[in-house]
Amino acid sequence: MDSSLHKHYHDEEYDTKLAVETYLSETSVTADDAQPFVLKKIYKIFSSGEVTGKSLIDITKSPAIHHLLPASEIFQEIIVAESNETAKRDLEKWLNKEPDAFDWSHTSKLLCQFEGKGAMWQDKEDQLRKAIKRILICDFSKENPLHPVILPPVDCLLSFTYLEVVSKDLDAYRSNLKKVSSLIKVGGHIILFLFISMSYYMIGEHKFFYLKCDEEFVRKTLTDTGFVIKSVDLQPSKKNTHLLDYEYAGVFWAQKEREV
Repeated sequence: MDSSLHKHYHDEEYDTKLAVETYLSETSVTADDAQPFVLKKIYKIFSSGEVTGKSLIDITKSPAIHHLLPASEIFQEIIVAESNETAKRDLEKWLNKEPDAFDWSHTSKLLCQFEGKGAMWQDKEDQLRKAIKRILICDFSKENPLHPVILPPVDCLLSFTYLEVVSKDLDAYRSNLKKVSSLIKVGGHIILFLFISMSYYMIGEHKFFYLKCDEEFVRKTLTDTGFVIKSVDLQPSKKNTHLLDYEYAGVFWAQKEREV
């Protein structure tokens, strides 16, 4: 199927409930694969003592919170930027502990296992709720994706499988990474989680676009955008499924050295 015919996360109807059930729930296709991998790697980065500061921006596909749990140990102010109104509302439900909010306790408990803190997962979630100060709508068709909001540059930016779904091609990815970089102060950090060599993912019967890129491209784009790479961790896909076609799950950690 021509990838130009695939649906797009940021500008078409998107069933967040089905997406979470398929890819982020306790019984999802990634529950024993990509989910623990990314959480363990992000926890390792934030517990290294090298990432410090007050403010963090999260730009993520879906209302997921698990990758933000380790960040709440460090950052007093977390700003979530989301381009899907439904996902934004779903996250607000979780923040407000509404009855129909998504249950993320399986990932919160997993993080507590990594930390050796046992049954403190509810405290961990409440800590994150306290740290999230704003949820903004972002639009990468604009030079400032957060327009009309203008924020001071932050100490860290997290992106969870987002640039790959809003960038139509590799040139657009380069451009969008520059926009992301403009949100980070020199000396600040960026942490990207993405799938390597993936071209689509399924939500029900609908096939959604995902920009196919390899490790070398992501490394070079980060370097060309003024970042120094701190680490890259890849995990081969363990799944044989028609739902998505990635070869590796990857976590890229880099520090901004200069403006470009």
